[in-house]
Order: sequence, then structure tokens, then C-alpha cells
Amino acid sequence: MNPTLTDKVILITGASAGIGRATAVALAQSEANVVLIARRQERLDMLVDELAAYPGQRLALAGDVGDEAFAQMAVAQTLTTFGRLDVLINNAGLGHRSHLTDMPATDMRRLWDTNVMGLLHFTQAAIPTMKQQGGGHIINISSIISQRPLPHMGLYCASKTAVNFISRALRMELRPYHIRVTVVYPGRTQSEFGNALLGEKGANPTRLARVSADRVAHAIVKAIATGKIEVYITWTDWLFTHGNRLFPRGTDWLVERIAAQRTARHRAN
Repeated sequence: MNPTLTDKVILITGASAGIGRATAVALAQSEANVVLIARRQERLDMLVDELAAYPGQRLALAGDVGDEAFAQMAVAQTLTTFGRLDVLINNAGLGHRSHLTDMPATDMRRLWDTNVMGLLHFTQAAIPTMKQQGGGHIINISSIISQRPLPHMGLYCASKTAVNFISRALRMELRPYHIRVTVVYPGRTQSEFGNALLGEKGANPTRLARVSADRVAHAIVKAIATGKIEVYITWTDWLFTHGNRLFPRGTDWLVERIAAQRTARHRAN
């Protein structure tokens, strides 16, 4: 069961699909007021209709998180509607699969603008209000592969590594203002994320099992209640991450071997 978040005002980016959508549903079930941010207005409208079955209010705003003016407007509209902002969930993200040497510059900029600059834009827009309120909570959605690169996903891994270091720096900077910062490290997740990858299509080069977006969402909602600063969804996610720290050469060898085997099977088919 999700903890009760009655009257909390929570803004989530990337709310129209995958982990973001599942988290929006879990927040509504917990009686929170939810601000939904995504590119596609029609998907947001459908989600608002679905969430009408639960307590709390909704505000849906369509736009590009990489646009600083949009981030400022979204937070301002949140304050106009609700008068406060308790939790910011920076979830919006793009993936990319290709050799780094073949990656178009337009894809590089789009990925970085969404995964890193979008997070920074919304965080900078939210912090003054949270300071004035005397506290708040920022939750940044990273990935377990932020702590070890995978072949053909180098820039995506780098963008999520940036999320980690930004989050850790923010945690120290914002502690005097009673603003908590949490990083969530999902592993392979059953969502539309893989279908929206830029670049080449293909299998993820790890053998980690997929978990449901609902399971990730429940972990995010629990983190709001507990204030836990780092969240892994499964023990295998934790083991994959920390095993890499202890045995980096062995992990490199294993990932390269699995990736080569899957590439060979893909070409054979």
C-alpha cells in the first residue's frame, strides 16, 4: 500500500508514459495533488481523465523540459494553482543506442538537453520556492547503468552519471534549507522507454530481468515518505552496481561478452 500524501503538491516530468505515468497513478492513489509534465498534450489529457477517480487535483502542462522558459512557467503555474511545491520528480529522459563515433550531433544535444539540462531547469525553478517554504524534496531518476557504461549507450550512461553527481552536490548544498535530494536507480523496466530510443534498435546488452514500472513507482512514492537518499529497485540492481565497483575488469569482460553474443544473434536473425 502506498503511504498517504494528502495535500502534497508533487510535480513530475515525463509523466505521460512508463515510469512517469505509473508514478503519477501511484501519487494520485496516495491522494496527492499532481502536476503532470510531458511533451504530448493528448497523452496528458488521457491521464488526467484516468486520475479523476482518485482524490486530489491535477494540473497538466505540455512542453519541452529542455526549454528553460517552460520550466519556469510550469513551476509558476504550479504555485498559482496550488500555492506551494512540496516534491519535484525529475523523471523525463531519452535513451540512445549507437556507436559514439556514429552519433549525430542533433541526437547528442537532444539527449543531453532532456536528461541533464531539463533536470537542471526544473530544479533551479523549484529551489527558490522550496527555500521560501522552509523545505522540500527533489527526486532525480537515474539508472543503474549510470555507474557502469554499456557499449553503444555511452552518452546515455554519461548523462545519468551527470544526474548522480548533480544530485549529490545538490544534497550538500540544500541540506541547510531542509530540502532533501533522492536518487533512484531503476534497472531494466517494462515500459515504452525502449521503443522511444534514439539511434539503433536492439536488445539491452545485460541479462538483468525487467521489473514493472509500477514497482519502480511504488519505490519512488515510498522514498517521498521515508526520505531515503538512494533507492535501488531490486537486489540484483544493487549487486550489478556494487559488483562493478569491486570488480570493474570482470564486469567489463562479462558485459562485452554478452553484448557480442547478442549482436551475433541479432545479425543472424
